[in-house]
This record gives sequence, structure tokens and C-alpha cells, in this order.
Amino acid sequence: MKYKYFKGFILLPALFALLLAVSCTKEWDDHYDESSFDLPDKTVTEYIKEQSDLSSFYNMLEISGYDEILNASQSYTVWAPKNDALSGLDMSDTELVTRTVRNHIARSRITTSGVDNSFIRMLNNKYVSFAHEGSGYTFGDNSISDPNQPAKNGLVHVVDGYAPYVPNLWEYMGETDGLDSLREYIYGQTRMIFDAENSTEIGTDEEGNVLYDSVFVVSNPVLQRLGNIDVEDSIYTAIMPNNTAWNEAYSRIESYYNFPDDAGGSERQKEMAKFTLVQDMFYRGRISEPENYDSLRSTYGNVFHDPAELFKGLDYESLSNGLAYVTNQMPFPDTTSWFKEIRVEAEYGFGRSNSGSNIFTRSSFGTEFTASNNYYILVDPTSTSPSVEFSIPNTLSAKYNIYCVFVPAKIVDPNDLTPTKAKFQITYIRRSSGSTFIRRVTPENNVTDPENMTKMFVDQFDFEFANVIDQENQRIAVKLEVSSDVSTPEEQSGEFTRTMRIDCIILEPVLE
Repeated sequence: MKYKYFKGFILLPALFALLLAVSCTKEWDDHYDESSFDLPDKTVTEYIKEQSDLSSFYNMLEISGYDEILNASQSYTVWAPKNDALSGLDMSDTELVTRTVRNHIARSRITTSGVDNSFIRMLNNKYVSFAHEGSGYTFGDNSISDPNQPAKNGLVHVVDGYAPYVPNLWEYMGETDGLDSLREYIYGQTRMIFDAENSTEIGTDEEGNVLYDSVFVVSNPVLQRLGNIDVEDSIYTAIMPNNTAWNEAYSRIESYYNFPDDAGGSERQKEMAKFTLVQDMFYRGRISEPENYDSLRSTYGNVFHDPAELFKGLDYESLSNGLAYVTNQMPFPDTTSWFKEIRVEAEYGFGRSNSGSNIFTRSSFGTEFTASNNYYILVDPTSTSPSVEFSIPNTLSAKYNIYCVFVPAKIVDPNDLTPTKAKFQITYIRRSSGSTFIRRVTPENNVTDPENMTKMFVDQFDFEFANVIDQENQRIAVKLEVSSDVSTPEEQSGEFTRTMRIDCIILEPVLE
């Protein structure tokens, strides 16, 4: 979510005015031919005031101040509800009255000419349907009884009902009871940032500091990453945790983000845990029948293969830019959403180093074996201790089963059934200062299968500190070194080979 500020004032109205000017020109050309009307010498406000069956709406115009606005020279179209339609509206609620008024006014003259099934942007930027149905016309779900009533500065369509103001997802989050924790986090991410590129230098002060005619950008990084739920023409479905769901999930997730002091410490822990709670909240489109979907992908990118279970027992609220489901229990499975398998493909050179060996990338295409991502590496020994070390990013402060997957020599020579033996070294963060330690591991069964792919269990390891990588924290402290454990006599006998073929490293989450 980005908006520009100029000299300390939001430029949103200017932006909207520009967009509306373009829109209005088109609407004028498409819907209005001034010569087709004998325009009266009355403004829109004066026309509405004279209609006895529109007295309630005129009262609303006075309460909201729009009686003056609709007296101006700029052209407007008003869909004016009859008195009976407004009988249940609380006229003492000024905010509700103003919202409702703005939901019935659009800029320029928009006639019924050529209308089929349009959505018109109102002054509050909501879109309301304006449609041709049968021999008549509708506004929202309401029939228009007297269309195209001309005024000096616009048009009035008299409507038998009114279009209630419907909040969008952003507004719903701010107005709904029980969403305090969610609202506090997402609303609290909004920041005003100085935009030097679009600001203009206007001189210097007495100390020589540059002065700017300043432009600021209002930015919300959560919305930028997950979806513009504050925009009317961006449609999403949201699963919103209420306070109960938020507190339970936060207390469960926080311990997985225990960071050392040099990687953000407790402050980053809190922020990461909170973002984890919302990362899979949003899905594109209106999903009213999730059971009809085979899978759903959140805007964060995670795929859920049982949508019916995800939305089980939840009812939705239909909003102007989507649907909101409120839940009192987080529905996202841990190992699908955030505590996920970590897989490091051996062929990726980033963060990989080796000693006593040469590394060659090989493909499994056209063989009887299928390597992960269809590639593996050949670790060709140049010494008696060949090894290769892999960096493992994004480990949480949690327990994992660690595996190394080996490819047999048979992949290149059906007659080569020589296995290899491996040992390992895990580098991990052990101190709050960020210092690392080493754990050496030789698995009980460290011999590869000469006939098949070998998923070798290395160790079950409980990481005390998380090592999540982002723009500000790029040090990958967690590593796994794979070394040959073949002795010289074993190699000389031909019983084992020091040549290793490695497919990938896998860390599988352990749920307790």
C-alpha cells in the first residue's frame, strides 16, 4: 500500500481526481449528450429538495454537507433513494449518513443510455452496479423508478431502495470486534517514508543542510507482500484470526523464532512470529465454496491441498472487495505454512564449498533414477578426505530430522555396485552472541545402497536458535559437511569407493 504525500499533505485526492477526470471524460462521452436535454435552471441539490418523496435523502445531504457540494458547477450523477427505503437508517449517525450519501453519488452525468451491466465508481471509491434488467434499470439490487432526471449540473435517478455502504477487507478489519490483535499488527505496519527521488531541492538552511519540497510515501510492507486489501478493485478472500486464535497461535509459534542477538534477538522474534500468523491469510478472488477447489495458493505462495478443511466451520462476510472468514482457531497446518521441510539441492553452488575433491554437476535424465530436481553432484576425490559443505538457510529454532540423499554409481554404470560410506559435521548457532559450534556425526548406518537411491539419516537435531535469512540478515550460519568415511584399506580392496554422488540435503520438521 503506497500513497504519496506532498508538503505534509496526502496527495490521494489529487490522484483520485486525475483518475476520475479520465474516467469522467469517458463516461461523459459514452453516456451523455447535452443536446438531448432541455436543462433546467436548478442544481442537483435544488432538484432533490423539491421532490417530496426524496426529503429523507435531502436531509442526509444536509447532514453530510453534500447539499453544498451538489450545488457546485461540476457535474454529478445521484441515485437518490425514496423516503420509504431510508426509514430504517439512523440519521443521528453522521458517519453512517455520510458514507451512505457518498455511496450514491458519482462524478459526471451517467445516463441509462447504453447501460447494460456496469459498475460505477462512487465518490467513496466503491463500485455499485448500474444495470439494464428487462424493461427497466437497477442500482445495486434496487429498481430505478424515475431515471435520467436532468439538473443544471448533473442527473438524478430516483431509486426505490438504497445501496448500503459495504466495507472492504481493510475497513472490516478495523471495525470488527474481536480482531484487535490482528488490526494492531497490520495497521501498525504503516509507515511514512521520505521519497528523495520525487522531492525537489529548494535551497539550504543556515547550517548548509539541503531543504526539500518534500514528498513522502505511506507504505505498509505487510500489504505490499500479501495483497492490497485496501483497494476496491483488488479482490481477495481472507481468513482472519480473532483474538483467541491470534493469542493461541502466537504463544505456539514464538519459540520457533528464537534469534541470536546479532540477528535481531527478541524484537525480530516477535515480528517474525506475528508475520507468520498472517502470511497465509489472503487468497485471490471470492472463495465462497472452498470445497469445489482441489487446492488453494495463498498470496504468500503456500499451497493448501484440502481447502474444505481450511475453511471448515467458518462463515463468510461479503465485502466490497472480497470475502472475510473470521476464525477462532488457526487452520493452517504447521508443516504446510511455516514449519516446512527444508531441501538444499546439491547442484546449487551458492553457499557450497568443497575440499579434497572436484565437483561436477550431473543429470539423472534418461536414467532409471530420478534425482530431486533431476540433478545431482559428483564429488570426485583428489585426496583421501574428500568433502563438500552445504549452507542450510532458514532453519527455525526447532527439531529436524536431517537426511543426505545419495545416488548410486549404477546411474552411470549398471555394473558398478560399489557403495560409499559417509560421515557428517553440523555447524550450528549455540550462543546468543551468534557464535557457532560443530557437531560431528557418523550415522549407525552410513553405507549407501549400491542398487538404489539412499536417503541416509544423519541425525535428529534440535536447533536452539533460528537462522532465517532476509535482506538485513544474510549470514547462513547453519551448515552440513558431508565427508567420505572410507578408509584407505577399504578403498584399496575395492569394497568401497570415496567417490560420492549427492542429490540433496533434507531437513524434515519434527512435530511434538
